[in-house]
Amino acid sequence: MTARRPCPLAPGPLEECAARFDDLFFSLAQRRGFREYLTGLLAPREWNKTITCLAGAEPVAGAGMPGVQRLQFFLSSRRGRPS
Repeated sequence: MTARRPCPLAPGPLEECAARFDDLFFSLAQRRGFREYLTGLLAPREWNKTITCLAGAEPVAGAGMPGVQRLQFFLSSRRGRPS
């Protein structure tokens, strides 16, 4: 079995929380997406947390940015382990 590639760490204490879920995700992209999503949800931003806002992009103009697209793919794909 191939060793997992390391994932960029979530900021501060979020990494400890995010690391607990690593076994649920097969790929590096999924683990990274989960960390970005978790960071976006818990970041001190306005109450309206759209996907573009979670990714730190402008509401309309930033919708096509790679970070927004990655987050959209993470949220819309179901490639985890079967239930």
